Amino acid sequence: MADPLSIAASIAGLLSLAGPILAEGYTYIASVRNSPNALKQLLSEISRLEAVLGQIDEFTLGSATNTSSIQTQGLKQRISEVITPDTIKAASDLLKSVHSSIKHCERIPGQSAKNMGRAIVWPFREREVKENLDRFQRLINTFELALSIESR
Repeated sequence: MADPLSIAASIAGLLSLAGPILAEGYTYIASVRNSPNALKQLLSEISRLEAVLGQIDEFTLGSATNTSSIQTQGLKQRISEVITPDTIKAASDLLKSVHSSIKHCERIPGQSAKNMGRAIVWPFREREVKENLDRFQRLINTFELALSIESR
């Protein structure tokens, strides 16, 4: 079980990963005609994850400073039982994997041959994106469970 401050630090780290991924992903989508729907869905899930993480971050930072209440202590303990280091690592690894995939598919100005090759590679990455979608949905459910504990 992790303490609330380490959860807050880990959540902040995940948020710092998600922001640039969303920016690069939406830039990629804007630059590619007929960009894959799976990538749009994936970015939507990352955005959803970012929102849930932001809510958890607000709660954990607020509760970390209010340590006097027995009720607050119990909430912190239950949340840290749901958000384990393994959950944080899985989210971090998944975000890094998506970032790598987006980087690999980005167009490079002035290199049309290389860009064509990257466009051809995309269908092979689509299966990976769909698998990542499922993983993100499971992670979001876990983080939402932590939020539901907090709101009781």
